Amino acid sequence: MSEPHSLHEHHHHHHNHHHNAENQTQNVSQQLELEVKQPQGVRIGKYQVLKTLGEGSFGKVKLAEHLTTNQKVALKIINRKTLAKSDMQGRVEREISYLRLLRHPHIIKLYDVIKSKDEIIMVIEFAGKELFDYIVQRGRMPEDEARRFFQQIIAAVEYCHRHKIVHRDLKPENLLLDDHLNVKIADFGLSNIMTDGNFLKTSCGSPNYAAPEVISGKLYAGPEVDVWSSGVILYVMLCGRLPFDDEFIPALFKKISNGVYTLPNYLSEGAKSLLTRMLVVNPLNRITIHEILEDEWFKQGIEEYLLPPDLSKTNHNKIEVDEDVIDALTMTMGYDRDEILNVIHSCNKQQNPHQQSNEIIDAYLLMKENHSLVKDLKKNKTEKMETFLSLSPPPAWNTTNASNMPASHHAPGVQQSLTYQTLATVPDLSTLPNSTIAILPSSLPSIHRAFMMQQPDAGQNKINPVSSKKLKTKWHFGIRSRSYPLDVMGEIYRALKNLGAEWSKPTEEELWTIRVRWKYGPSMVDETAKNGECVPPDLMKMRIQLFQLEPNNYLVDFKFDGWENSSGEPPARQDVDEMSSFSAYPFLHLATRLIMELAVNSTQA
Repeated sequence: MSEPHSLHEHHHHHHNHHHNAENQTQNVSQQLELEVKQPQGVRIGKYQVLKTLGEGSFGKVKLAEHLTTNQKVALKIINRKTLAKSDMQGRVEREISYLRLLRHPHIIKLYDVIKSKDEIIMVIEFAGKELFDYIVQRGRMPEDEARRFFQQIIAAVEYCHRHKIVHRDLKPENLLLDDHLNVKIADFGLSNIMTDGNFLKTSCGSPNYAAPEVISGKLYAGPEVDVWSSGVILYVMLCGRLPFDDEFIPALFKKISNGVYTLPNYLSEGAKSLLTRMLVVNPLNRITIHEILEDEWFKQGIEEYLLPPDLSKTNHNKIEVDEDVIDALTMTMGYDRDEILNVIHSCNKQQNPHQQSNEIIDAYLLMKENHSLVKDLKKNKTEKMETFLSLSPPPAWNTTNASNMPASHHAPGVQQSLTYQTLATVPDLSTLPNSTIAILPSSLPSIHRAFMMQQPDAGQNKINPVSSKKLKTKWHFGIRSRSYPLDVMGEIYRALKNLGAEWSKPTEEELWTIRVRWKYGPSMVDETAKNGECVPPDLMKMRIQLFQLEPNNYLVDFKFDGWENSSGEPPARQDVDEMSSFSAYPFLHLATRLIMELAVNSTQA
């Protein structure tokens, strides 16, 4: 079959290389910026930089080669200053250290994380081909070939879901191929990391592969979104075209929301059956990953290493103490040995030890599974397994004696001495809050806005079933509104202005988010200063977000977002520690004043 025309067109609009995921958030002028040629001979540790693959919102991504083994890796260089502006630095470092533990044959590996004063450098496995290009060049695939790719994708997705990570942006451009045509899922990257307290993480995804609940801006979207996207990918592999496609974005959204697509006659009954169970609009009725693993069409010819461990057997068993895993965990994550043992013993007292949720036990079980996976793969001793067993790159460099420049400041003839250290040795990581690194949905802001502009009254004409039962009152954070979203945002800005608050200009990616700062209680600050105590920063920050709960029903959420000094500088480290035990009253007080101001404005209107 010839090259799929519609796929090729969409490649122009949505294609982003996996090591360049942050480009999704770049504006046009940044994308068109010419790449600055690096001088010959630039090295980062034991790696020779070959070229720049791309530049994203957090920094540059470079292709490099190990000087001794010639193994190619990608170096993702994150600028600390840029990261600090996004208020995510501490959490991102914790998340990266956890992501280092993810080891699956079909997921791009994060080999190491090196940090300097100005940058964090991620050493990532490099895979040079994309499944997208493979489909464009070859057209639709025979079912056996498509099934092999699909089995690898689903095995990797199941592994991630088991460890509390949802990808959210699965598409052929993010599915890379190694030299043996094995799939490697990419872009679990920084742009997708979810922090506690934020319901929604906005990023520009690819609408053709996005699930209905994602494009409609629902408050929560979990593992089900990856099932939908995997279904679209399977359809594209089997049919050589997209199931949902339209030049006009609102029309595309309508097709996705209604689940309107056609199945070609040449598909086998097994393939048709699986697709129709995956591409179900209601996420509650959609097939789960575990049900896909049990599907007869899916199971044909599957290799044993792709099947997950039998969780039903392990959940009730005691967690075994493995000294090798404990040693590896203390080295990688910096946990204390006794602390790990105490958590294991504590979990073993529970009914289902393996279902207990705790940051340390999650990391321990994940690493234990990694060890088991490597043992199983070694037993197989098949040729195709050899490429999977490289769980780490060649030794990179002496982390205490690196004499190299930070990657974003290379200049010919200039040398600069820096001390790099692996992330696991950083002492203040243990003080960071717990995190489950679950990744929640994208609102596709620019597309969502276009959709809402086109259909301001969407959802008003729908007929809802009438129930005679009296429903229980639903409790929500924040306040609810049935007004048009742009009107709601306008009212909030008006109220903030009346109360003397300041806010930063919203970006395209955060159209429905307002970042506010507010001078709080000068009298309180003055009294504290008189007593000779530490003066808390006087500018409180708040993040206000608008979410869609259901058609024509919206929620305004208020979130405390830290403190700033009058100069706009973040508070010093000791001030942060002081503020961690600071009363919630200032935040509640200001949130109440804002709600009251909104109420007054609505009454006057």
